[in-house]
Amino acid sequence: MLLETGFRGGALALLGLLAIIGLPGTLRSPIGRATLLFDLCVIAFLIETAPGIHEGLVWWIIPLRILSNSIAGVFVAWAETVFGDASQSTRWRWAVFVALLPLAGVATLSGSSLAWNATHAVTLIVVVIETARVLAGRKADLVEGRRRFRIIFTCAVGLVILATTMLDAAGVRWLPGLSAVLGLAIVAAMIRLRAVMPEPTLEPAPAARRGLTIPIAATEMSAEERHLAERLRRAMEQDRAYRDSDLSVDRLAEQLGVPEYRLRRTINQRLGYRNFTDFVNEHRLKEAREALSDLAQSRVPVLTIALDAGWGSIGPFNRAFKGQTGQTPTEFRRRALADFAIGHILPESARSDATSGKTPTSA
Repeated sequence: MLLETGFRGGALALLGLLAIIGLPGTLRSPIGRATLLFDLCVIAFLIETAPGIHEGLVWWIIPLRILSNSIAGVFVAWAETVFGDASQSTRWRWAVFVALLPLAGVATLSGSSLAWNATHAVTLIVVVIETARVLAGRKADLVEGRRRFRIIFTCAVGLVILATTMLDAAGVRWLPGLSAVLGLAIVAAMIRLRAVMPEPTLEPAPAARRGLTIPIAATEMSAEERHLAERLRRAMEQDRAYRDSDLSVDRLAEQLGVPEYRLRRTINQRLGYRNFTDFVNEHRLKEAREALSDLAQSRVPVLTIALDAGWGSIGPFNRAFKGQTGQTPTEFRRRALADFAIGHILPESARSDATSGKTPTSA
C-alpha cells in the first residue's frame, strides 16, 4: 500500500513538473498541446484509481474519472498529430476523444456495467486500430528518427493503455495494476520530455515542394547525391515509375539499384518530402491534372485517369486531388474545359482585352 502510494506520488510529481516546465512552448505547439492533454489524462488516472478513492464517487472524482477513461481518444489525437503529414486530413483526429467523453461520462455517473463494458471495448478497439495505423505508416515514413519513434514510443503507450484497460475490466487490483501504473507514468513522462525538447525529426516538417525537379539544396549536394537525384527524376518523370500502384521505397530503390536508406535520405533531406506516399502522389496528381485539362481526353472516365496515373481505387484519388486543388476531379475538369472553350471562342482582340481587364467598349 505504502509502496504504491509512493510510486503514484512520484509519478504525479514528475508529470506535473514536466508539464509546468514546458508549458510556454507546449501551448504553441500542436504536438505539445496533445501531449499536455495526454499528461492530464494520466494524472487523472493515477488519482482516480488510487486505493480508497476508486470506489468513491465524490464530486471532484467525476471529471477525473471521465478524463481518465477518455485517454484512448487523446492517444489517437496525439499519434495523428505526431505522425500525420500535412497532406493528410486531420479534421477527425479529435473525433474519438469527443465521442469517448460522453460514453465515459455515462459509465461514471450511472455505474452501469454495460456502459463500463462499452467504454472498455471502445478503448481496446481504438488503441489497437491506431497502433496498427502508426505501424502501417512506418514503411512510407522517410524521416528515420520518426520511423524508430513509431515503434519505441507509440507501441509502448498503446500496450500500456491496453494492459491497463484489460486489468481494469477484469477487476484486477493493486499488485498487477502497480506495474501498469508505473509503465503508464514512465512512458507518459518520456513523451512529455520529447515534447519539451523535441528532436528535429519531431518538429513540423517543411511543406513538400510543388516543383518536382528542384532539390532543396542542390548547391550543397555531393556529386553522388546529384547523380541519384537526377536518376530519380528520370525514373519518375520519364519512365513514370509512379504509375505502378504498388510502388514502395524498397521497390523503387531496387529499380534504381541503390540502398533504400540512401533513397529515403535523398527524397526527405534533398527534395523536401517526409512521406513517400506524398512524393509519389505529387507526380500522379500532376499527370491527372493534365489529363483532366486535356480536351482530347474529355470523355475518358475519371476512374480510368486515376488508375492510369497509379491509384489503385477512386477513393484515395478523390481525397488526394481535393486536398491539393480544393476541387473534386469532376469539378476541376468542368472548370478547366470551360476555360479552354472560352479562350477559343473569344476573338483574339476580345481575349486580349479580357486579359488586360478591359471590356470591348472601354477605351
